[in-house]
Amino acid sequence: MLCLSFGGTAQQRNPANKAIYLEDISWTEAQKILHSETVVVIPLGAAAKEHGPHLPLATDFLQAEGLAKRVALEKKVVITPVVSYGFYPAFLKYPGSTSTTFATATNMVVEIVRSLAGYGPRRFYIINVGVSTTPTLETAAKTLAEEGILLYYSRYDRPAFDKAEARIRTKAYSGHADELETSNVLSLRPDLVDMRKAVNDSSMKGKSGNMTPVMIETGNLNTSGINGYAALGTKEKGQKNMDSFAHELMKEIDSVATCALPLMKDRSAEYASYEGTYEDATGKKLEISQKDNTLHFIWNGRDTRNFFHLYQDAPDYFSSMNMNILFVKNESGAVNKAWCQFRGERFWVTKAQK
Repeated sequence: MLCLSFGGTAQQRNPANKAIYLEDISWTEAQKILHSETVVVIPLGAAAKEHGPHLPLATDFLQAEGLAKRVALEKKVVITPVVSYGFYPAFLKYPGSTSTTFATATNMVVEIVRSLAGYGPRRFYIINVGVSTTPTLETAAKTLAEEGILLYYSRYDRPAFDKAEARIRTKAYSGHADELETSNVLSLRPDLVDMRKAVNDSSMKGKSGNMTPVMIETGNLNTSGINGYAALGTKEKGQKNMDSFAHELMKEIDSVATCALPLMKDRSAEYASYEGTYEDATGKKLEISQKDNTLHFIWNGRDTRNFFHLYQDAPDYFSSMNMNILFVKNESGAVNKAWCQFRGERFWVTKAQK
């Protein structure tokens, strides 16, 4: 009965969709559609983040999902599951809100994209329903560009998006759980909105930093968690705003599909300095080599070079599915040792001298 109940709640896709939802297909079908010309769309929206007393914690998730549905009707793209966690530190004093660190949010996007790029796609677009997420996406895009992968993302402060919203807002001042977000959720899931609790709150006007529902030193007191005129939200405004936002998304997706890809950075000379055999205190060996502008490793005789290679995430710092390595240089600039994390184990290795 539990299985039947769960299956009965499975989402029904619109038969008019042009897009393919990755979660709905098998790996053999994915093999056919994931190639160098595929555009992959990744919705990103928090599933647990405060949006006032009148909206659900999943407000961002619902908006990302709703925008993806509009894109699916118009564009022949592959749509991934919604990424429901990210960098939202400003709301952590409101119970139920969640956030990863900046680094985790950035790496999560990078690793999702890298996984899918391994099957052929080089063009990715993120439906970004957030503001604090933007710098993490900017960082991720720079990292991926050096690997020849294009990542682009929506952001509210681009002129086209701002103008689209301005045509619908009644009040110019807005920011969070406001007139527009309230309207959006009313158009998507009115059953989750309690307009009796929607209030107009501009207490954050002219301020920046973390909001807090109770007085905390250095925080900005905001007892509602609303930044704007939530009471002005309507279903009709939400439908118009979601359509306008989706329209701008699709123009950017079209650009992603046709623009030039970034050139992969040639790091072969740089990577040569890391090559060699390293040994830990117990005599276990770490062998580092490179092929096709990529670093590979063999740890303790376990050769996974055909499965997992090392990605450079920062100067001298590399990661893979199960091994993270920070190479350390001596005073003359030569790599002489490395700090490693292999799954749950952490250790130092020393480079053998030639």
